[in-house]
Amino acid sequence: MNDIKNEPIFQPGKRHYVLCGDEKGLNSLNPIKQILSNDQMSFEEIHLSLECSSEVDKKLEMQKIGTFLYVAAEGKKLRKVICTAEKLGYSSEEAQYIIVGKEKKRVFCCRCHFISTVNYTLNIGEHVNCTACNLQLDLSDHYSPVKEAYLGYVAQN
Repeated sequence: MNDIKNEPIFQPGKRHYVLCGDEKGLNSLNPIKQILSNDQMSFEEIHLSLECSSEVDKKLEMQKIGTFLYVAAEGKKLRKVICTAEKLGYSSEEAQYIIVGKEKKRVFCCRCHFISTVNYTLNIGEHVNCTACNLQLDLSDHYSPVKEAYLGYVAQN
């Protein structure tokens, strides 16, 4: 699983950088863009809201070895680009994913396999009750892109 961060962190020493995001996402990547511009480093921007997904896929696919990918977007768009980037072979050392805005977290119950949606901010290690079987769950950092949910373990009281 790729870590999804709340803030971008600059990764120096790369050959080329790609800043990819929706409008709010690209705004959150402005500090990275400033560093790249000031140091006259090679970079390009991909606007998710202005380009169709096939164009984004082509642009990501055509990148050369040594490219570092920053993707910043709201939850659903971000997950779609993560899936594409992983299929294209971007590793966790070559990409950074930043969530923009508040995300509803989905939690997969380890007992009944129901996926509960949590509307409030829930951090790793905090408790939530499964809406199907009412089991108290600990939110883990294990994320399933197939289920689009975090795994909830039985809470240890």
